[in-house]
Amino acid sequence: MPRNKVNYAKLLEGVQNVIKRGDYPKFLSMVNKIKNNYSFRNTVLVYVQNPNATIVKGFCDWNKLGRGVKKNPKTIFIYTPIKYKKQKAIEGQQNVNGKEEKERNASGTIEVIEGISYKRVAVYDIGDTYIKKGNKRIPILDDILENNTTEELYNTLLEISPVPVKTEEINGIQKGYYSKKNQKIVLKESLSQDDKTAVLIHELCHCLYDDFVYKTDRNKSEIFVESVAFLVADYFGFDTSLCSFSYITNWAEDNIKEFMSLSNKIKETADEFIELIKNSKYKQEVISA
Repeated sequence: MPRNKVNYAKLLEGVQNVIKRGDYPKFLSMVNKIKNNYSFRNTVLVYVQNPNATIVKGFCDWNKLGRGVKKNPKTIFIYTPIKYKKQKAIEGQQNVNGKEEKERNASGTIEVIEGISYKRVAVYDIGDTYIKKGNKRIPILDDILENNTTEELYNTLLEISPVPVKTEEINGIQKGYYSKKNQKIVLKESLSQDDKTAVLIHELCHCLYDDFVYKTDRNKSEIFVESVAFLVADYFGFDTSLCSFSYITNWAEDNIKEFMSLSNKIKETADEFIELIKNSKYKQEVISA
């Protein structure tokens, strides 16, 4: 089997094992912790090889930060995309004015093929590095929103919401919902402040980013939204225990490739949502007050 297919099979197996063990929330926390713009798949590879990794970079990047890599480190392998361009000679005469835009030379017709290949590279956790002599410690952690209470985050979310957010008494176990038809978010009135903030994050994910057809793709929609909500809450140091992934095990285990197709969408959406909160004018006014 070609190497890239073997590697992809190992990746799928790694994700499956993470889900089987019930480690998905712990894995999502790592997505925020490693402080790298890695793809979701590379983050999976980091987690499978070192679940306790925090900040991960290559040898040269650590050097730029004034840090060296210790002897006998725990090497972590990820894959980086590399663009390539190559020429392919084709026998016979072909129409050079066709849509394929091929050019002719002495040996016949040349077709320029462009694509992306993947190269395996080694990276190292900060625990396997040291500060080089004569170098100052360089801060490498991102700044995060410093909320004294979840109410401040809640008020920021209210400002961000493109639809009205109302509190009403809702019967049953449902804590809130987003109504696309009525263009509103409703939260259960009796919820605590922490619960209201957690539910609002979830419903805003539905409102702002969920483009799945809920009737036919309910599982995808909920896994996507709950994963994004977890990443956002975890980034701002908010209690993530209210996020539920109890339904993910059975569905994802049987649909691992479909689950992987959501991966980059989850990470990119969470990053976008986090930036939206950090750049909120309301947030800046609250913190500077």
